[in-house]
Amino acid sequence: MAFYKYTAVDKTGKRVKGVLEADSQSQLIDLLKKRQYAVLNVEQVGSRRENVFFGLSLAELVIFSRQLSTMVGAGVRIKDALAILSNQVVFSSRFRKIINHLVVSLETGSSFSEALRNEKVFDSIFINLVSAGEEGGILDKSLEKAADFYESSKKLQDEVKSAMAYPIFVLVFAIGVIFIISFYILPRLIGAFGSIPVSGIIRFLMNVNAFLSTNWLSSLITAIFVVFGLMIFMKTRYSAYVREFLSSLFPPAAKLRNMMSIERFCRTLSVLTGSGVLLTKAVEMAAAASNSPKVIKKSKQVSERIKEGASLRQAMIEAGIFPQLVYELVGTGEETGKLEEVLAKVADFYEDQVRVGVKKLVSLIEPMLIAGVGGFIAFMAFTMYSTIFQLQQTIGR
Repeated sequence: MAFYKYTAVDKTGKRVKGVLEADSQSQLIDLLKKRQYAVLNVEQVGSRRENVFFGLSLAELVIFSRQLSTMVGAGVRIKDALAILSNQVVFSSRFRKIINHLVVSLETGSSFSEALRNEKVFDSIFINLVSAGEEGGILDKSLEKAADFYESSKKLQDEVKSAMAYPIFVLVFAIGVIFIISFYILPRLIGAFGSIPVSGIIRFLMNVNAFLSTNWLSSLITAIFVVFGLMIFMKTRYSAYVREFLSSLFPPAAKLRNMMSIERFCRTLSVLTGSGVLLTKAVEMAAAASNSPKVIKKSKQVSERIKEGASLRQAMIEAGIFPQLVYELVGTGEETGKLEEVLAKVADFYEDQVRVGVKKLVSLIEPMLIAGVGGFIAFMAFTMYSTIFQLQQTIGR
């Protein structure tokens, strides 16, 4: 799609100018005619550069889905609702541009789900909920379920971040203390004696200090690129494998990550099946939402077994990726015809378990960090004292 700058006259005779996006110049002219504009001039000024590497902020998606759900439920047309949201300052400029693209797509005849899919930044869960709502004539209810789903995810995410705030602060403080001791206090202390120890950790730290002092610019640029690269990598799907490996090194973290995966899988599957999404497709999307490589890998096997006629419970048992409790409750949900409700209850149960698990993990990490920082500072103090004592003896001779 390309951007076109236009000059036109509206129905009141007022000259208007603007920029719109369309597949072609003729499509833009048709769009302006629908708005009762008399087109005077059209000029292409560029094309859209697709930037689909970064997804949408969960916070923005929560607000967007809730406000859109409220307006559509109140009887506002989807196009008008989006036009209102495109002017909300609560959204970033990037997100407002995306909403404007959705409005243009709707005006050119696309359905809402097609418009969302064309943007390539909305996740498959939201798109399929909207698609199911459009097909069933219950778009307002589907949007409401989407809003509830994203709000629940955001709430749990915020609670985890809040619980980890103090350990992260302690870690950053520890790094700061180590940096100050190693690269500010230590060089001044050693410089007062006019010589550097021949060996040991003090010698290593002094060499590192000398290197950074000489090559500070290249070191700073490298550090910035490394941090930025890690931030980008952590937003990709491959980072899930790294997190899975790192969490496996610390059993409490591995257990917590597993419970979070189960909660996301069950919550997503509940919302999708309750909205009329095909079960086989819902299983694969729920697995993708779990961010667990193990669950994602087995989801196709579960989907294939369901296609062959197996129940969801049987297919999940054969995959062997969930606790027995999940299998039994899923089986109960299938037998009673209340799979959506049972899955939601399972998700609620594991959400509570995640909260408890986070508190336990933090209670383990905090003393470990404090002990680690204290131990390092004590070690540095002992090392510096020993070094100063050796230097004093050298001076005395």
